[in-house]
Amino acid sequence: MGKKKQMSTKHEKATRPEPERPGSTVVDRRSSSTNDPTSGDPVEEGSQRGADPSGQATDPELQAVRGEAQETFARYQRLAADFENYKRRTRQELADRTQYANEELVRKLLPILDNFRRALEHAPEGIDRNWFNGIKLVARQFEDTLQAQGVSQIPSVGEKFDPAQHEAIASEETDEHEEGTVVEELQPGYRLHDRVLRPTLVKVAHPRALKS
Repeated sequence: MGKKKQMSTKHEKATRPEPERPGSTVVDRRSSSTNDPTSGDPVEEGSQRGADPSGQATDPELQAVRGEAQETFARYQRLAADFENYKRRTRQELADRTQYANEELVRKLLPILDNFRRALEHAPEGIDRNWFNGIKLVARQFEDTLQAQGVSQIPSVGEKFDPAQHEAIASEETDEHEEGTVVEELQPGYRLHDRVLRPTLVKVAHPRALKS
């Protein structure tokens, strides 16, 4: 009996864990090997290879999105410029439409003004002067009304012939005027602001022919 007790005591001493000594520490080598930069972890190296040294990602999908954004912005700039041009043209067309709204009406009134002037120029002798002055006053009011709408007479006599404003229907041989000078106005021409309503009918000077 005594021998069996001694054998069990020895077995307990062998299997009993040895107590930790004060000051000793336990190191988890699995965690240290994971955080070690020199351990060559493939996940760490792969993430580092996916970044550009300059700090910008080189992902092809990101580059494609960036290029598409740049194209969209360029398209927006072109559309904005086109829209500004459209607004400018619209404002100009509206201003022209307002400025020349009475063009057709004024053009139809010009022959009436011509007849007024012809009637005054060819008035018979012995006509009542009061009646004649009254007609002159009406003609003057008519001209003032047209001028208020932007109508002006085109200068002609003494001016250089301008095909944009004058229409030559006759010529005169003369040495007194330079060639191409308007020497006579046969019918007055008019402008509405900067637009020619009717060209002036004129006679133009040209040098005399040399006698053989």
